This record gives sequence, structure tokens and C-alpha cells, in this order.
Amino acid sequence: MDAALGHLPDPAFVLRAFYVAASALILAVQAAPALRSRFLAYGSRATSPAGKATSASKRKRRTRAEQLLDYAASFQVPHNYFAHFYVVSVASSLFWAWKLQLWNAHGRLRMVWALMLLQGARRLLESYAYTSTSKSTMWFAHWILGLVFYLATNVAIWIEDEAAVPGSSSTLDDAQAVPWKSVALVPALLTAHVLQHVYHAYLYRLRTQNASYQLPSHPLFPNLLCPHYTCEIAIYVLLSVLAAPPGKLVNWTLASATLFVAVNLGVTASGTKAWYAEKFGEEKVSGRRRMIPWIW
Repeated sequence: MDAALGHLPDPAFVLRAFYVAASALILAVQAAPALRSRFLAYGSRATSPAGKATSASKRKRRTRAEQLLDYAASFQVPHNYFAHFYVVSVASSLFWAWKLQLWNAHGRLRMVWALMLLQGARRLLESYAYTSTSKSTMWFAHWILGLVFYLATNVAIWIEDEAAVPGSSSTLDDAQAVPWKSVALVPALLTAHVLQHVYHAYLYRLRTQNASYQLPSHPLFPNLLCPHYTCEIAIYVLLSVLAAPPGKLVNWTLASATLFVAVNLGVTASGTKAWYAEKFGEEKVSGRRRMIPWIW
């Protein structure tokens, strides 16, 4: 039995492979116009007037392949199913706290677990508090991928920590206490939480207090179209460093998760800028960056 288990792939490697493969798939879909227009856009970005006109004009002369792609793209779920991601994240955090008996764990693991729980809980509350009535949808695969991401990431935060892995013979020691770097990084991570929350609240007010869509322009982020994505990536970058096992610069499994977050949000930010340009005019958005200050 032990010999058979010895041939199983390393769980950390499996998680990294999942994040990298999912990132590559998103980039491949983004690179193919026929796939990008059908499977990547969601919410308001999926309701482009030009896109509707184009699809209507071509409806009668679609190829068999286009018909199959359209059929696959027709499997949609409500956009507010985003809340399910955070239900799963919070539930996973609580499950692993019980399974790993985190009340007996070292300080670093408890800290990273608490920060991941904070991310899930805050986004869960926001998904209900800042959800306006809408009929927008997303492709069902977005929903499934999001659920798998949060299940995987609640494992990624501890999978490289030998003292936390069930069945490990590793023991805890004082060297695994909360590292000094947390003094600088935890406040930075909490700041990213606050800034993201502020922008989510701003976007909600922008949608609900106006009769139509408005081009966002928050005073804290005058040159960014999607600063909430910037904050999301920053949160996972900082978690990757804080979760690093002793002797390592980062938790590479969480770093792979961060790669996925950056690719996924980068593609979405690109689509968002294109949608804003179409709706409000290229001149209104040409000078503004998508999500990386002063760069992109």
C-alpha cells in the first residue's frame, strides 16, 4: 500500500499544473476571436451592441463549427452565481481549519489561513451587499472554474508546509512562528483589501444611482480602469510570500494561483477597456491603463 502511494503525484505539483494549464487555456481562448467572443465575455461585457448586430447578420450563414460553438456558449448561469465562489472559499477554510486542527498549528499557518478566510468572507459579504438586479449571465465553465479555483487555493495555502500535511512526520518548532516579514506584508495586504472594498462600493453606487452605465473614475484611481483587479492580484502576491515555508522565498503553489488570477483578470480587464471604448468612445479611455499603474 505504501509503495502504491509513493507513486502518486505530488499534490503541490498537481495544483501548480492545474493553475498553469488553466492560465494557458484562458490565453488560448483569448487568442482565438471565435472563442473569445463566445466564452470570455460575461456580465455587461457580453451584451455589446456591435456583437449583437454581428451575430444577427451572420445567423443564417453560420458554419457547422460555428453552430456547435454557439450551442456550447448557450450554457449560461446567472452572473450573481459569483457569490458561490466565496461560499465555497469560506466553507473550505473552515473545513481545513478543522481537518488540520489549526488551533494547534504554528503561527504562520494560522495567519495565512485567517487572511484567506478574510478574503472569502469579505467577498461573500460584498457579493450580496453590492449586487444589483441584473439579468446578465456568464458561461457555465466560468462558474465551474471559479469553484475549483477556490477549492484548490484553500489547499495551496498549506500544501507546501510539511508540518501541516496530514500524515506528515514533521514537527513544529519555534522557527515556524510568524516571520518578521509579516510586520510589513500583512498591513500591505490589509490595505489592498480596504482599497478593493472601497472601489467595489464605488462601482455599486455608480450602477445603482444612475439610469445607465457610467465610465468609472474614482479619485483614488484616476488612471486605472480596473483597480479592483490590481488589488486582487496584490492580495495573492502577498499571500504567496507570507505562506512561504522556511527557507523559501514564496509558496510556489500559491504563486501559481497568483499567475492564474493575473491572467484571468488581465484578459477580463482587456475586454473591459474594449467595452468602455465602444460604449463611451475611444478618446475617453485611450489614456487610461487597464490594471497595472502607468504600464498596462
